Amino acid sequence: MGLVMQREIMEEMREEPFLINKDESFFWEVIFTSDSLDLESVQYTNETPIVFDETVSKMSITFRAEFPYSTLLDLNESNELRYIEVRVWEPGVKESGGNPYWEVRATQDYPLERFDFSDLANGKWTVEIDARGYGADLPLEQLSFHDYFEMTLTITKPCVQFAEIHQNDDCTDLSVLESQ
Repeated sequence: MGLVMQREIMEEMREEPFLINKDESFFWEVIFTSDSLDLESVQYTNETPIVFDETVSKMSITFRAEFPYSTLLDLNESNELRYIEVRVWEPGVKESGGNPYWEVRATQDYPLERFDFSDLANGKWTVEIDARGYGADLPLEQLSFHDYFEMTLTITKPCVQFAEIHQNDDCTDLSVLESQ
């Protein structure tokens, strides 16, 4: 009986857990480098699924692209030589022939921009990236160039933080606790 009483006393002394918002980020960064001196283009494709549960309250996307010399030399008239296309799909929309939830297409420098969204559907979202670019490290450093893009998709959801582990900034997703 002594251990049970000690446990009860310890439980009463424990501080209450509290909710905090936790960000989970997915990051893409691509620096294009052509494999040969012929300056052949480099293709990059990626499809990443991200599961949103009912606790996800916000999605933020940051995006930027750099195409050196794109504003000086218009060698990209068809927009097929150097480009970045990103699409973010809600669950089931792509398969049903609908439009992306968010999309961007860059063929010239695209300054860093942030997009925020709320009221998000539950399920498996998909980030689709299709890009083509060039890059070269030339003997004369001033002439070297690399097409480049970066994108971050961050989802925000609540998690429970227990006082005794607060020092580590560890927390448990609310959706995990609710499913147990």
